Amino acid sequence: MSREQMLTWYGLVVGVVAWMWLFTLPAAPVAPILVILFAAMAFAVDLLAFRTPPADVHSLAPLVLITASLTLGPVNAAWLAAIEGVVSGVVILLLTNRPRTSFSLFGRPLLRSGLRTLGILVSAWPVGALGNQPLTEQNLTPLFLSTLFGFPLITQTGRMLRELLQGGRSGLATWWRSAWPAILGAEIAPLPLAWLGATIARQLELIHLTLAGLALVASAAILRRSSLNLQRQRRSVRELARLNEVSRAIIRSELDVEALCELIYREASRIVDTSSFHLGLFHGNHYTLMVRIQDRVRLPRLTVDLSENSGLIGWIQETGRAILVEDFVREMDRLPARPRYQSERPPRSGIYVPLIAGEMVIGSISVQSYEPGAFDANDLRLISLIADQAAVAIARARAFHEARQRANQLQAIREVSQQITAILNLDQLLPSVVRLIRERFGYHPVHIFTLSPDDERIYFRASTADGADLERIRALSLRIGQGLVGEAAQRGEPVLVSDVINDRRAIRDTWQTRSELAVPLRVGSTVIGVLDVQSDEPDDFDEDDLFVIRTLADQIAIAIESANAYTAQQEEAWTLNALLQIAENVGRVTTLPDLLATVVRLPPLLLGCPRCYIALWDRERNDFVLRAAYGLPRPARAMLIDEPARSPFLFRLRERSITSEQICIETLWQAQDNADQWPALIPAAHSGALIGLPIKVRTTLPGVLVLDYNDPFIALSSRQQSLCIGAAAQIASALESLLLAAEAAEAARLEQELRVAREIQRTLLPTRLPVAPGWQIDAAWQSARLVGGDFYDFWPLSSGDGRYHELGFVIADVSDKGIPAAMFMTMARSLVRAAALDGSAPARAMERANRWLYRDSESGMFVTLFYARLNLETGHLCFTCAGHNPPLVYRAATGHIEELHTPGIALGVIAEATLAEASTTLAPGDVLVCYTDGVTETVNEALVPFDLSGLRAVIKTYHTAPAGAIVQAILAAITRHSHGQPPFDDITLIVIKREQSRLRYVPGSRERR
Repeated sequence: MSREQMLTWYGLVVGVVAWMWLFTLPAAPVAPILVILFAAMAFAVDLLAFRTPPADVHSLAPLVLITASLTLGPVNAAWLAAIEGVVSGVVILLLTNRPRTSFSLFGRPLLRSGLRTLGILVSAWPVGALGNQPLTEQNLTPLFLSTLFGFPLITQTGRMLRELLQGGRSGLATWWRSAWPAILGAEIAPLPLAWLGATIARQLELIHLTLAGLALVASAAILRRSSLNLQRQRRSVRELARLNEVSRAIIRSELDVEALCELIYREASRIVDTSSFHLGLFHGNHYTLMVRIQDRVRLPRLTVDLSENSGLIGWIQETGRAILVEDFVREMDRLPARPRYQSERPPRSGIYVPLIAGEMVIGSISVQSYEPGAFDANDLRLISLIADQAAVAIARARAFHEARQRANQLQAIREVSQQITAILNLDQLLPSVVRLIRERFGYHPVHIFTLSPDDERIYFRASTADGADLERIRALSLRIGQGLVGEAAQRGEPVLVSDVINDRRAIRDTWQTRSELAVPLRVGSTVIGVLDVQSDEPDDFDEDDLFVIRTLADQIAIAIESANAYTAQQEEAWTLNALLQIAENVGRVTTLPDLLATVVRLPPLLLGCPRCYIALWDRERNDFVLRAAYGLPRPARAMLIDEPARSPFLFRLRERSITSEQICIETLWQAQDNADQWPALIPAAHSGALIGLPIKVRTTLPGVLVLDYNDPFIALSSRQQSLCIGAAAQIASALESLLLAAEAAEAARLEQELRVAREIQRTLLPTRLPVAPGWQIDAAWQSARLVGGDFYDFWPLSSGDGRYHELGFVIADVSDKGIPAAMFMTMARSLVRAAALDGSAPARAMERANRWLYRDSESGMFVTLFYARLNLETGHLCFTCAGHNPPLVYRAATGHIEELHTPGIALGVIAEATLAEASTTLAPGDVLVCYTDGVTETVNEALVPFDLSGLRAVIKTYHTAPAGAIVQAILAAITRHSHGQPPFDDITLIVIKREQSRLRYVPGSRERR
């Protein structure tokens, strides 16, 4: 039976007993007007009743009823109390809009009328029994005294039974603490005034009784108003005091979440009615009710899942906002979310306040009531103030608890780490790790897997499982991406499954497993293994477990890496020692044959191969040639040394090495079955397997080192591969040093020869420039390399009278550069000079020179030139241009620059070349500038050429200067334009200027003075 039903039955029983007793008693005649007057007074003071928490009603009705008992008699007063109690109970219920329940509609009105009726009758019964008088004829004084004490006793006892049924002992205690001052002050203390009221009704007129009744009603109104004001004042003071006490209590509280929740409930009970009180905390999608009070009865802790239907609590968690509900029935459609009730009797009003710490909602407080309008905005404000302080305290307690728990976990992790980091043998390390994890943290089973860097497989290494479970795990063949362990290895992130039965990824290595946590072992961004823990309970791993396992995984990864590093260091020390021996042996040799002989002896000593060969690349043969061998029979050695290998195996190694920046090791297994890969060697050496190491020097491959094993399926370990790569690098360095030394010696010899050639070439150029009255002649020659292909020459020509009135000169440019051009230039200079010395016309002389060049040259080279004869007396210039840059003539008279060109091709291209001839006259002040293309084709860093425009500008600027100054100005302009860029081609200049009388050189000026 519910409490609501119990209360209803209690009210019905009390009411029925009282009414049945009334029906058995005779009523004395009385004036109706008095009955009406007393009924009106009782109803009025009931309407003016006031409430005290937790919502009990107090009025002056006991005073009116006792006065009526003394005036009208106990039976009439009892009828009045019975009827007025039912009517006022129903009317007040309708006026206050309280919940329409069976107790409020039937039980409470009958209980009110029954208790008052029983209070009057029971109080009057001892007086009649002792005096042998009926209830209708009792003495006034004994009746007054009996009723004065009996009526409050009966009614208040009935109230206590009601509270006991409604809220139990805790509810009764709560009610008594809040109600006894109002009961004593408003209901019991005024009762002696009933004697005065009865005296007025008996001895004075009706008008006096009416005035007394009005005074009583006014007093009830004043009492109601004063009570409400006093309640407000007391509530304000009490609120401040209690808030202060709450704050101090929370501050002084221990850092324990459960104790804090209890403290908050106790302190909230001092502010509002906490008959129905909930305090819950959020844990992800779960909400745990830490304090759960329903109808003043404590219920056990409850955890609900908010993921599907979060309700009003979920809305508070999302928004962090408080809400006041005055009536769920009227406001249900306007609420932001519908509440999730955990009771068959839903509340009518409530306060819902979030617990906010920082920016996070960590929980909520809810206070509910079965009456509408039980809470107001002030209650919401007070609970919110408590919630703010409570949230900070709970967050602090949570943080302290987590910190203490985390400290304990870290201490255990540190102890485990200290033990595992002291083990450097990997085969001992991993079993010790899983054993320590089980002992210190209780996880079982615990597995460790490692990854192979060479394939996609995952290898089982250690476990706490035993028996059939261990054998089943050992038999698992896992790959990256397969199962929970494979997924953790692939993603590099932990994988947590709450129930493996519902997860398709899980591989059931033990049938008892329900939840599983797989965490990768990572070193940097590299996954080297997986730590896997399992449990036979679903949802057995939480965030704390994830933290512990991840931290342990990091420590285990470091320990594994340390063990691997220790092993690698031992192997590396051995490898370095071997490489040091190789370096010492290779460093002693000074010649290539000694180096090759030393190289083929070292691998058999260090790597255990019975035979070793070295082959160098021969450019002329376009093949590898075996230069040294160790372990070969003498006949096979004599047959193979210094012979082309003709080996597809070596060619494949060469192609791979040239296209790759790394040293590529090429392996030929089962060499006897693949003899076509080196036909001359494999049958003769009875090779089992060949391992080729490229000897790589920068981007070239001068040779290969070949290890020959008897085992057809030989596989080198990582240490042996490192040694092979290091040996190949050492050999390549030594080979490069020898080759560079040979190249340096050859380069030094060639440079010396080039210097001699340059000096010889300089001697072929004119050592002195011609000197003629009225003429200024200057020239310059700069080769792009040590030797060049440009040349110039001067020679005097006889006019027949034995005097030299003409000057022949030539400027030429050979088609190539360097040594070939220098040699061709020597021949061309001699032939041109020989063709011109007989005084022939320029065109005829150069045509003859062309035939000689074409006949004597088989290199395909040619030469461009400008050849002219200058009459030193008249300034007449006769010339021919064989494909050369047209010379420039500055005309002093006009200030213009002309180009001297004739049709013709370069000499040495065809056997019979026809050249044109032209003539001009150099007037006083004119300047003739002859040049090769190295002048105009000089470029700067932006590849912009000096060009003909630059040369013209210099000539115009310096035309008044002497010929030597003009040459230096042109060279300086070329240097400035190039900005330090190396010369593109040979540079050659000839400047001839006819002097002008009274001409004084002023740089940059054209004035004649």
